[in-house]
Amino acid sequence: MTQHRLVTLRLPTDLIARIEAVARLQEETPADLIRRSLSDALREAPSVMQKTEMAVITAAFDKSQGWLDLQARLRKAGFVLRLEDERLGLHEWPSDRFVLWIEEIGHSLADLMLQYRAPFPGALSRRAGLVPRESSATGRGRHSGRAA
Repeated sequence: MTQHRLVTLRLPTDLIARIEAVARLQEETPADLIRRSLSDALREAPSVMQKTEMAVITAAFDKSQGWLDLQARLRKAGFVLRLEDERLGLHEWPSDRFVLWIEEIGHSLADLMLQYRAPFPGALSRRAGLVPRESSATGRGRHSGRAA
């Protein structure tokens, strides 16, 4: 059973009148309308969080001076880059859960290699066959030790 608490809000009278009018049109009580509206608005809250996280991620890419600086900035925000085949994936840190490919936020491995004048750390040892490839069928496997 859901527990309820009485909450008092100070609202402008014109807003109260609009709430009552909309509730009448939808054949529900003003309290039900407010509860439903708040529930709907809070369900959308993760997208607001994602926008905030995306701003932090974008700032990390824009301000970093190299691979290590980029990884440090991303880790402060709770993310890390992982090399998977020839693509960079953004993962949560420290859970290492895949989030998105960097192309989805307007960057590419090639562009970043040119910008930082260096390959992604670990990329050369992979090409030389020094680090075994291990990835899942989805291409989003864990790659320990390949983050800068």
